[in-house]
Amino acid sequence: MTTLAFDSKLGVKKSAKNAPHLIIFADSDGKILGGFDNDTNLERAANLISAANFSGALGETVSDYALADKASAISVIGVGKLGKLANNIAKVAAAAFKAGKNSKNVVILWGDVLCQQHFGQFALAFLNAGYRFDTYKSEKTKTTLSTATIISTKDTAADYERALAHAQATFIGQSLTRDVANEAPNVMNPSELAKVAKQLGKEYSDVVNVNVLGEKEMAKLGMGCFLAVSKGSDEEGKLVVIEYFGKSGKGKKAKLKNPIALVGKGITFDTGGISLKPAAGMDEMKYDMGGAAAMLGTIKAVCEARLALDVVVVLACAENMPSGKASRPGDIVTAMNGMSVEILNTDAEGRLVLCDALCYTQDNYKPATIIDAATLTGACVIALGGVRSGLYSNDEDTLFALQSAGEYSGDLVWQMPLDDAYDAQLKSTFADVQNIGGREAGSVTAACFLQRFIKENQAWAHLDIAGTAWQSGENKGASGRPVPMLVQYLANQVSN
Repeated sequence: MTTLAFDSKLGVKKSAKNAPHLIIFADSDGKILGGFDNDTNLERAANLISAANFSGALGETVSDYALADKASAISVIGVGKLGKLANNIAKVAAAAFKAGKNSKNVVILWGDVLCQQHFGQFALAFLNAGYRFDTYKSEKTKTTLSTATIISTKDTAADYERALAHAQATFIGQSLTRDVANEAPNVMNPSELAKVAKQLGKEYSDVVNVNVLGEKEMAKLGMGCFLAVSKGSDEEGKLVVIEYFGKSGKGKKAKLKNPIALVGKGITFDTGGISLKPAAGMDEMKYDMGGAAAMLGTIKAVCEARLALDVVVVLACAENMPSGKASRPGDIVTAMNGMSVEILNTDAEGRLVLCDALCYTQDNYKPATIIDAATLTGACVIALGGVRSGLYSNDEDTLFALQSAGEYSGDLVWQMPLDDAYDAQLKSTFADVQNIGGREAGSVTAACFLQRFIKENQAWAHLDIAGTAWQSGENKGASGRPVPMLVQYLANQVSN
């Protein structure tokens, strides 16, 4: 992993043997950014821009490796129009990593361009650009880059140090999320997901407790909705509970006091059950545990940052398989809170495991706020694509706090409605509620279903991350979202 550092005093040194690879930025007018003046290397960069007909387009890169005189290598990267840089930080960071990945050391010259917020976004995106999941590749990805130093001068050194520490903790958590989600589904089953949580408990044993409930324990608790999903698989379903004592302190009889609760959907593979999905693209259903993976990564980052607040993470882990034991459309099951649910589509299983997990969380922890995350609906992908996660909430303070954290981190969300008129689509002829509401507003009715299991006056938010948790196509893989937004939200709760 590349080590990232910050320096506010390091100037641009003259060319010398073994000097670091310098990365410099220029806008669409060809202007070199940063406020660094009267330096030989910047003169070289200006000459390079002129000789290469460099336009400064977003991500455009031109390099001079100075092989003849053994001077430092220089890469100039275009940021496009400077007024749009804030929206393109991640793309610029990816171009910077690509330019310097085959050098041992790089110095990234931002100077007076980036404030603390955008510095943090750049640092995290730069680290993420180096992430690889090549566990099963016979030839591993090789990266020479060991150290990257970012020079920024707009804000105070203390501001940048805090932003860098936050970015590094977030990256460690986000990498865990991506590793877990990218793992093959024949490996990452519910039991293996529980093992990852237990390992986290061992690693941070001074602040973390981990407890895992099996199907027998869940049956005693009356979690009929969860078990209706897991019973179709030979792999036993698991409810994983992670307690983080960041404020109250961990002791033998310590109990979390009104913690923030993070609940994640952990369907480690989703065939759709009896309502079988089409074969095309079904391999990507290993990412249906993206919500649980995100909550694991978030609490990992919280542990790294040692945030001073109490958090409980509840992961609803199961496989949705079409065996002879699987639930059928038309089955009626009862949730932990006594509400009966008519299953009309077994592919709407995520809300079934989540509703019991939400009930368990409220009964056992009385949380200040509950935030759940789930790759819940294809309808959310149609509505928002892969840019923003869908955000539903019954509480304005939680809603605004999550929106603010999303804007600050660059991990964006979009408020969606929870009108009673949508909830009416869930009316069942034979039970208290049915698990689907029809084609119209599918992401909204899924959120309305979950809200039925939230107690009165309980602050709650639901994140539908079906469009943002992973990418398809050439760059297929888990994104690690919404870990950056959630870690920023939790950090903000400490400062508030």
